[in-house]
Amino acid sequence: MYGNHPFLTVLFVISAGLSQSLFERLVHLGVTPARLQVQYRMHPSLSSFPSSMFYDGTLQNAVTAEERKLDIVFPWPKPEAPMFFYCTPGQEEISSSGTSYLNRSVVLAVCMRVHVCTATLTTFI
Repeated sequence: MYGNHPFLTVLFVISAGLSQSLFERLVHLGVTPARLQVQYRMHPSLSSFPSSMFYDGTLQNAVTAEERKLDIVFPWPKPEAPMFFYCTPGQEEISSSGTSYLNRSVVLAVCMRVHVCTATLTTFI
């Protein structure tokens, strides 16, 4: 069993109105969890937040910033950390499943940004 039960509790259990996750119940029953040690998907700039907040700074990156670099023309606030926060107006809706939220304005804004980036993409990795 892999995961970080304090993190999972915050994200899933509290929003569902429960007091304990299945993960926590299994831990209390004696199942020994294995904590994620290496992440393989995120740019290292992105993984630094979960590493420091949920893994006591121990989460390692299997990929380098250079391996996650795309040759696109985009005005990143910090080119060495290709991310930014974008405030979008709109209203959240509960999904049809009733277990998640969505904001159609955010979806449209992301699609527009992706379109701009892919229109100038010179190399796709």
